[in-house]
Amino acid sequence: MTERPFEAVGLSADADRAYPLLIATRGVAAAELARGMGVSQERAEAACRELARRGLVRQSGDGLWYPLPPQSEFLPLVARAQDQLRRGRELLDRLGAEYRRVHEGRRAGQIVQVVEGAAAVREQVQELHAEVREEILVFARAPAAGPAGGDVPALRHGVRSRVVVERDALDSGRLFGAAHLRVADRLPVQLSIADRTRALLPLAADGQHGDPLMMVVRPSGLLDALVTLFESVWAAGVPLGTPHSPLRLRILGMLVGGSTDAAMARALGVAVRTVQRHISAMEQAAGVDNRIQLVWHAARHGWLDGQQPAPPGQPGDPALRAGAGGGGMPT
Repeated sequence: MTERPFEAVGLSADADRAYPLLIATRGVAAAELARGMGVSQERAEAACRELARRGLVRQSGDGLWYPLPPQSEFLPLVARAQDQLRRGRELLDRLGAEYRRVHEGRRAGQIVQVVEGAAAVREQVQELHAEVREEILVFARAPAAGPAGGDVPALRHGVRSRVVVERDALDSGRLFGAAHLRVADRLPVQLSIADRTRALLPLAADGQHGDPLMMVVRPSGLLDALVTLFESVWAAGVPLGTPHSPLRLRILGMLVGGSTDAAMARALGVAVRTVQRHISAMEQAAGVDNRIQLVWHAARHGWLDGQQPAPPGQPGDPALRAGAGGGGMPT
């Protein structure tokens, strides 16, 4: 890329290139200057005449071009250019402030909208559930009812639903239609998020009229924060159907104790594949990817409360054989 050091003070490209070459000489003919610039003689002469008009070169009687000291003429040019840049920056700042005054309110309204009244709230909920295509994320606070996180209505085929419900809300008998359900002691808000592109948050009702209010949040940093909040609470939630059967608790205890699959199978009197199936089922229930994460999850959520790492048991233990086939656990 060719540099133009004097472009900011208004010199043409040819004059910009000619002046440093002239500074390095004690007088030069236009033809020689043209060879140094790699241009025609006519262009070199035009560049010299431009520099002469700026008081940067002079032509002697013998036709040679001589440079003049740059500071006397360039410094005022640079000062004027700097002043123009300063005024341009001030103009940009004023235009930016005017743009924000006129448009920021409209942009904020496109990101966050507050709807009021039962009919308007119901319409937003119905629209969200009708338009979701891939996944709906729900916080359901107690009581497990409300416009943004109460019941999860029937969704179109292929839509995944993940619901975190407060423990006290389980008594209501709702929410069990969700495909993936976890329980938390307390939830920070009532919330529904569809396809990570829209969220509904109920707000406190107007104290004077009692009309329900709801915030609709569209793609923005705020929506990203709500998704992150859901994922963190989901990760800490306890899946329903926690494996508390004697066989699975024994397997977990042996995992904590460092037993191999073969050792666990011998101690339990079952096949190695049976042990592996139970471990895989527990990993799926916990939403983890490996055994280390399973043990961590089990300890965090109290699956092993009161249990000690299990020592190798006696093969053929009747209670363990009963556990292998009972408690709703496949063998």
